[in-house]
Amino acid sequence: MTSTPILYTISQLNDAQRLEWLVNLGWEMTVSARAGYPNSTMVNDKLSYLIAFNEIQHQIYNFMRHSSAQGDWKIEEFFKGLHQKAVASGVDVEGYFGTAVKSSLRSFSR
Repeated sequence: MTSTPILYTISQLNDAQRLEWLVNLGWEMTVSARAGYPNSTMVNDKLSYLIAFNEIQHQIYNFMRHSSAQGDWKIEEFFKGLHQKAVASGVDVEGYFGTAVKSSLRSFSR
């Protein structure tokens, strides 16, 4: 997943659209995390997959809570950090994470 087209799309969104995108992204992350359910057990440590998605979701909702209240919408930097966190945590950036991001932007990139 290359972030350039995604950064371009989100940079064009107004505040209301950015909030809508963040809600969509949180929902899409939930859908993508479910792909790990069949293999998630305490025995083989596959729960790390779900933990990574949970941490990313936490970042999304924390950003929504604090940025909208403070009027600080540095969404491009937020996305770059989110992408880095996904890579560092071992979440499949080219697969499920990337799919969630792209799906969350569908209605805005037409």
